[in-house]
Amino acid sequence: MSDSVYIRLAGPLQSWAGAAVTGNIVRTEEVPSPRSLRGLLAGAMGYKRDNEMPIWLESTHFTVRQERRAIFVDDFHTINQRTGEEKFRRRLLLAQGMKASSAKNLVFTPDAQGGTSIVNRTYLADTEFIVRITAEGRTEEIDQALRSPRFSTYLGRKAFPAVFPFYLGVGNSELLYQLPTVATRKGQEKALVTIHEFVQNQAIAPFTTEVPAVSNRGTWLKDVGTQLKRRKTVLSA
Repeated sequence: MSDSVYIRLAGPLQSWAGAAVTGNIVRTEEVPSPRSLRGLLAGAMGYKRDNEMPIWLESTHFTVRQERRAIFVDDFHTINQRTGEEKFRRRLLLAQGMKASSAKNLVFTPDAQGGTSIVNRTYLADTEFIVRITAEGRTEEIDQALRSPRFSTYLGRKAFPAVFPFYLGVGNSELLYQLPTVATRKGQEKALVTIHEFVQNQAIAPFTTEVPAVSNRGTWLKDVGTQLKRRKTVLSA
């Protein structure tokens, strides 16, 4: 069986887009979906949005270990139309060969009405995930991409960068259940984490398991570094 590549998704905020209620109301999922993780990996490999993705990427298997339950936070704000924007947008539409006679085409607010738009998003705060990525025969390729990404990686939105460390290394699949977590209370030696598995991109019932707990992030880094193989990052030309 191929080794797996491990990454850590942690930061002040994360957003793994769920179903949009309307164009202005979007909820995040509680954990990253395979589709989101596939996009993150494709970006790290250097694929752009309009590029055709390699077929093997569709069969890449992702398992998400949730270190602690997320806190959902709401981002509520309004967007107003900018004064003088119509002239610029008219020229832009004409340059693209589009009709610029309709007022609807000249507004920039999400509701396409030219008035004030109410925008509501939900994000995840104060959470952390360890992701195991497995693709038979592609371990080296995935490892190289994630330790030296072609495009910047982020946690669902460009405004949400991942904190250090993002790339953890390579190891066997069982290490997902052996890597330590950081204790939430003094003297804690074991802690519960939640494992999220996906079958054909569909989530199955998550389950909890016990893993070792260490007292601080420094000890955690040392322990993870001894269990996973990490290669030096080399930026290719």
